Amino acid sequence: MPGTNFFVKKRNKIIIKFLIGVTIFFIIILFLNYFSPFIRNSFFYFSSPIQQKFWNAGIATSSIFNSFLKGGFYAKENEILKSENQKLLSQLSLMQSIINGNEALSEVSMACQNDQFNLKMVSIIGLNNEDLLTINKGIDDGIDIGMPVISQQKALVGIVSKSYKNFSEVTLISNKNSVINVKTLQEDPLKPEVNGIIRGKGEMEIFLDLVLIDDNISPQETIVTSGLDGSFPKNLLIGKIIKVEKNDKEPHQKAQVQPFFNISSDNLFVITNYKR
Repeated sequence: MPGTNFFVKKRNKIIIKFLIGVTIFFIIILFLNYFSPFIRNSFFYFSSPIQQKFWNAGIATSSIFNSFLKGGFYAKENEILKSENQKLLSQLSLMQSIINGNEALSEVSMACQNDQFNLKMVSIIGLNNEDLLTINKGIDDGIDIGMPVISQQKALVGIVSKSYKNFSEVTLISNKNSVINVKTLQEDPLKPEVNGIIRGKGEMEIFLDLVLIDDNISPQETIVTSGLDGSFPKNLLIGKIIKVEKNDKEPHQKAQVQPFFNISSDNLFVITNYKR
């Protein structure tokens, strides 16, 4: 029947278009995988100044679209005032950033004065839900895979896991694949250090594991890197024990740990003369 033929042809056209679309999609995926390092570096190189401003200001992407949608409802005079105000805020933010950067450099220099670290200050330009950071420095700045990243208070933040020409990715210590050899920091020199490992739980959380059941650990104790496997320098701050989980039927005990790093407020530094 003519009507039936019409619908069959229309259905076949839809199926053909769908198959073409799927084929193009997979070709694009393969292309991106092949040229991924170059494309990603180019993207971050040109977009990092904008991303960094959004990160520092805490601006959500949705607010940009909202401003466009609402733009037609504002009077021209208000738009001019708003523009001038934003310029002043931008200048103030830049000045504050310079001041904070200088203060951070002084603080980290004091904290690491006996460690002979070469430090490169970096800025965060992105964070994903797998506890991976993107920073604004890369191979051209001497940043390489395996270099530790610390805060201005000498707290371990993570390790450089990927390095591109103009930016790098940092795996946080809270990443689920992160494992770090640590020890307790004892104020009493007669009290023995307790060794264990810090594991990442994701979502900025960590916990202490593989502590022998007979070892004595307690809340409020400070955890630092032990440097046993050479992945990180010794005595970088990790966090503070907040709850011990002990079962006498198990050979090891665990503890919840509050990490010292805070990516929303800390300035970050890459230790460029230490690499695992």
